[in-house]
Amino acid sequence: MYMTMRHYRVEPGRLDEVARRVDDNWLGKVRAMHGFMSYHVFKPSDDQLISVATFMDEKTGTAAAEASAEWVGEWLEDVKLEFLEQRQGPVLIHGGT
Repeated sequence: MYMTMRHYRVEPGRLDEVARRVDDNWLGKVRAMHGFMSYHVFKPSDDQLISVATFMDEKTGTAAAEASAEWVGEWLEDVKLEFLEQRQGPVLIHGGT
């Protein structure tokens, strides 16, 4: 398994709108990728979102991270969004189903 994490700072007052767009327009695309396992978005603070995605292999995880960056540029261009960091790597321990 391979996991990617992308961290963003979102314009004040727009976090719910960004989350809705991700749910409505990105989630279906990432789910359709070969090797997709899971996708989560969480809010560590009122102006930040972190997405975490798990894939069967590195190739798909890397492709998904690139596709995500392109999607953000296209679908969220009207929102002041600061990309803070990306981390990715193989999963060493998995305790879920």
